[in-house]
Amino acid sequence: MNTKIDLKSALCGLAIGVLAMLVIAAAESSNPVGRYQVAGGAGSFTIVDTVTGQAWGASTASIQGAQAGFWDKK
Repeated sequence: MNTKIDLKSALCGLAIGVLAMLVIAAAESSNPVGRYQVAGGAGSFTIVDTVTGQAWGASTASIQGAQAGFWDKK
C-alpha cells in the first residue's frame, strides 16, 4: 500500500484544526469561573461578586434578617 500525503492539504487541515480549537476556547472563556466567592466562619457568611465588587452578608444569629439580596439567585 503506497499512499502519498499532499503536504499543502495536510498543513491546511492542521491550520483549520488549530483555528477551530482557538475559536472554541475563546467562546468558552466568556463564562467566568469563580465569579462568586463564598467565605464563612465563626457564624457569618459572605458572598462576593468578584466582577462588580458587590457583597452580601449574613450571620447564623440573624439568618432570617440577612442583608437584602443575600438569598436571591446570583
